[in-house]
Amino acid sequence: MLPHQQNIIKLMLLTEIPNYIQCKKISNLKNINFNKVYTNSSYITKSSVFVIEKKTRLKKKYIKEAIKKGAIAIITDEFIRNLSITQFVVFDIDLSLLNILKKIKSNKPLNSIAITGTNGKTSVVWYFSQILNYINIPVKSYGTLGYYINLKKKYSSQLTTPDFSTLYQTAYSSKKNLYSYIFEASSHALSQNRIKNFKIDTAALTNISRDHMDYHKDFKKYKEAKLKLFFNHLKENGYAILNDKIKGIEIIKNKLRKKVKIITFGMPKSDVSIIKDKKSVEITIFKKKYLIKTNLNSSIEFENLACAIACSLSINIKSTKILTILKKIINPPGRLQKVLNNNKNYKVFIDYAHTPEALKEVLISKTSNKKKPNIVFGCGGDRDKGKRKKMGRIANLYANRIYITDDNPRFEDSSKIRQSILKYCNSRALEIPDRKKAIINAINDLKKNETLIIAGKGHESFQIVKNISYPLDDYKVAIKVLKKKL
Repeated sequence: MLPHQQNIIKLMLLTEIPNYIQCKKISNLKNINFNKVYTNSSYITKSSVFVIEKKTRLKKKYIKEAIKKGAIAIITDEFIRNLSITQFVVFDIDLSLLNILKKIKSNKPLNSIAITGTNGKTSVVWYFSQILNYINIPVKSYGTLGYYINLKKKYSSQLTTPDFSTLYQTAYSSKKNLYSYIFEASSHALSQNRIKNFKIDTAALTNISRDHMDYHKDFKKYKEAKLKLFFNHLKENGYAILNDKIKGIEIIKNKLRKKVKIITFGMPKSDVSIIKDKKSVEITIFKKKYLIKTNLNSSIEFENLACAIACSLSINIKSTKILTILKKIINPPGRLQKVLNNNKNYKVFIDYAHTPEALKEVLISKTSNKKKPNIVFGCGGDRDKGKRKKMGRIANLYANRIYITDDNPRFEDSSKIRQSILKYCNSRALEIPDRKKAIINAINDLKKNETLIIAGKGHESFQIVKNISYPLDDYKVAIKVLKKKL
């Protein structure tokens, strides 16, 4: 079920709206029912209200689209001439939207938890959701994988963090709210104030490394955007979950200590840490040590799991309960997702790694007995160009055979993207433009006991060329080829 298929408001009249918002002007007011309200024109259906502010780029285009799809009214902060539908011109868009949403759904979630960071957000949300679900605590989650209720997918997500109206309406309830709400907070959403007026009980920071420089322009601005979650949105006396491995984390801790409680992870002496030796996996929770069984086995997975456990502790879940269900925890789709678990000849993994640090971590995690894994990857078009050189160098250092291919080239020349990676790899790197062919070749080239990582797209089931999304699912391609190879 998509957001635009949900009945958000039932049997409410347009004439009631001025009771909840302060209007400068009202035109074409009609005494008819509306049943939905959206800030995204693509979600509009019949009998819905569209909320849009004057500074929105391509405003006229979105309003036209909304009307075509069935919007019967708009709420805006600037009067629009020659508009046939009802128009509410307000002083404050954010406040008006919030007041209407409060009327629709007034019951906040039991806990609201936001996860930010360059890598690992999706895994932490997935692990945390599993912890809550397995100990019978109702949970809703929103992120890159979509919107889930008790681990059951309701619809896919267009954005890592949705617009405020969707965020609010998936988190809040018109009746008694029994759910904890977990979501990914992207740097884009934080810099655009997409979660303004949405208070957080617990905020977690997985890590910070280079990403989205095409948008933020420099690392300082990117980091500042991430930290807004803690300094602008986290409730007083809330919890900050912080990775001790982050450079400069002590400065952040010192700034936060006066305001919130802190739980750390990531290092052996952190509040929560997970360490694996040759025979066992040991977890430390507030200096108490336990041996555990788990399906996870890499340092990346353990770090993300430690973050999820720290989040669980922040909402008063006892460590004894958490420990009992850790052996049930599995990876989310497209995150170190193994293709054919019963395959003993080759190991093939699908992973979302699309940053230099993530690529390095996943390659190191799958290096065994000094035997490096093979890698299929590319870099996205119209995105941070600076990371291509770094990812080429990392692949050259930590991979065996390298297959450079396309990864959502968008409007860029895909051959130029590939070349910008290839020139930092040695001669053993192969260029195969067609991603499907690259995966097929890489799997067919596998020798016994070798490992292949197909990186960059993870759970995505499409390839974006210009502005068209073509069907392409790395996992489906890989499993088909592997079955033939076996």
